[in-house]
Amino acid sequence: MSVRLAVVGAGEIGRRHVDAAAAAGAQVVVVADSSADRAAALAAACGAATATDVGTVWRHPAVDAVVIGVPNFLHREFALAALAHGKDVLLEKPMALDAAQCDEILAAARDGRRVLQIGFVHRYTSVVRTARELIAGGELGSLYQVRAHLHLRRSVPGLGRWFTDRSLSGGGVLIDVGVHLIDLALHLLDFPEVEQACGRTFANFGVRMRDYRFDAMWGGPPDYDGVCTVEDAVQALVAFRGGASLDLQAAWAGNFPAPSVPVSQIGVFGDRGGVAFELFGNCVHRVREIDGKLVDDVVEAPEVDFFAAQMSDFVRSVATRAGAGATGEQGRRGQALVDAIYAAARSATRGGAGAR
Repeated sequence: MSVRLAVVGAGEIGRRHVDAAAAAGAQVVVVADSSADRAAALAAACGAATATDVGTVWRHPAVDAVVIGVPNFLHREFALAALAHGKDVLLEKPMALDAAQCDEILAAARDGRRVLQIGFVHRYTSVVRTARELIAGGELGSLYQVRAHLHLRRSVPGLGRWFTDRSLSGGGVLIDVGVHLIDLALHLLDFPEVEQACGRTFANFGVRMRDYRFDAMWGGPPDYDGVCTVEDAVQALVAFRGGASLDLQAAWAGNFPAPSVPVSQIGVFGDRGGVAFELFGNCVHRVREIDGKLVDDVVEAPEVDFFAAQMSDFVRSVATRAGAGATGEQGRRGQALVDAIYAAARSATRGGAGAR
């Protein structure tokens, strides 16, 4: 019998999860959203029932597991409710607003012996899987640095809505995009312990509100009666026990010359070789030392449906009770590093344009 899912949140992420469920052989039986129209539109695509009262989802006897794709401030509340009612959970990133909330969710999953997977979908791209295979094969030697950069010019999401309200989102580009980069770095380095984190955040563009001119806006249109209390750029350096480091840079917006953006590059460097790739690329660039000389080549990594691959792991975990994918413990590790970078940014000496 196929795993029966409820998808909570009928936005774009919800649509991706519904499509992924079909590809993974799971059945979506309920789509829930605060908007009846949004729920109905997405449910029509998969023949599911609809709900606007999310409580009915937790109590639904035909639902085995829940996929939660809602605004960040609802992650803790919805995950705890689903777990309390005996549902397995695929929870979109970030896991919660801070590590303390993550601890509550983890405890509920452990106490109820429920599957808890966090939606770090970039782990499932061909480029990341290929890079991880090359690392595991020992071609890079001892790893000493990960470089994780994502730069956009004018792409602050949902300006004036929950995305840019720190009380609802937990932060800006760091907790939104940076958490993906952090998870990939930890994943590729096999989750080393953090020794120290330092960083700065910057709020130079979204805070302009009506004077901000955007190229693209996920989660729009803008609400100019709302607020922007989050950063639109972050830079951080993280030192890990064992000697490796992470150079993290992420920006929703910045004055980057056109040839240099968009940039979404991950680089992993060791004492015998290195790899680099674009987040949405289809190849991994590799360099190796061979007979004392540097030899460059390209390893092809054809695109795959990474949302479907993630869902397949979740469905398998629900069916077999053997966890796969990004665990709750790993989600908590990533969130703790987000918290540490924010804390470092707050304590840093103020200075520079828009430094926070």
